[in-house]
Amino acid sequence: MANEQTRAAAGWNVGVVSLMIAAMLVGLPLAVWLDLRNLVASNLLRQANDVNSVISSMRSYYSTNVVGRILAAPGVATRVSAHFETIPGAIPIPATLSLGLGRVIGEQQKNIRYRFVSDYPFKGRAPHALDNFETGALANLRADPTLEPTEVSGGGLSDDVRVAVPVVMGDACVACHNSDPESPKRDWKIGDVRGIQEVSISQPIAVNLFSFKYLLIYFAAAAALGLAFIRQQSLQANEIRGVNAELERANDFLASLSVKISRYLSPQIYKSIFSGQKDVTIHTSASCSRYSSPTSKISPRRRSVWLPN
Repeated sequence: MANEQTRAAAGWNVGVVSLMIAAMLVGLPLAVWLDLRNLVASNLLRQANDVNSVISSMRSYYSTNVVGRILAAPGVATRVSAHFETIPGAIPIPATLSLGLGRVIGEQQKNIRYRFVSDYPFKGRAPHALDNFETGALANLRADPTLEPTEVSGGGLSDDVRVAVPVVMGDACVACHNSDPESPKRDWKIGDVRGIQEVSISQPIAVNLFSFKYLLIYFAAAAALGLAFIRQQSLQANEIRGVNAELERANDFLASLSVKISRYLSPQIYKSIFSGQKDVTIHTSASCSRYSSPTSKISPRRRSVWLPN
């Protein structure tokens, strides 16, 4: 009965282990596929929201500082000036427009930063404080405008990506900068790199971490199944130890019994019986009762002398 229960338990264990392995093999690629879909959808939604915010900021700035100023000064000739705020009907030049847009975008989007910087600021403007990345990007882009300088950095809680592109001088830019008395440089040529346009985006790591929610669920389920399997194996090991202890006690009893039996048998008979050469059958009969009478008349003390211990 015990052997049948042991075999049944072993077969149950094999079935459970096989089922667990099959579930893990099927569950892992399924969890990865679901997380990839979720990650792509989250990134697309985040990008759409960021682009929508940037466009809304640009539209608001354009409506206020370009269209609004022209409509507010009817009959006044429109001028383009870096100091457009103090001139009725004037609108900002591209550099001033870029600087203004950078401020607006930074206010609307906390995770996006836009900078329009140059090492040749106009007179009356504070010089731009360039960090190591911006200084290196500007030098490299002037040597080769086709480069795409990037920098990826991160701390314990977020990752940052910075991208710089060159601000290349065109026909109108060269004509304006070379003729403006406030321009610090008046020998610009078409194709020269005036400065850089930098976009920095930061993202908390927790946002990407929870994008892998299906993998986290998979690992949690795998851990739970592993703990359950370890628990079951521990219970089975305890049961096996109990069975082994019981068998050891039975063996000790049989060994003790065989030693006692050997006192009443000759060595040849004892060896033939316990080696399996002969079988032993014990029979009792009522006819043996007649032999009990003489023995019963013998005192216990004398019987103990005749019979060995």
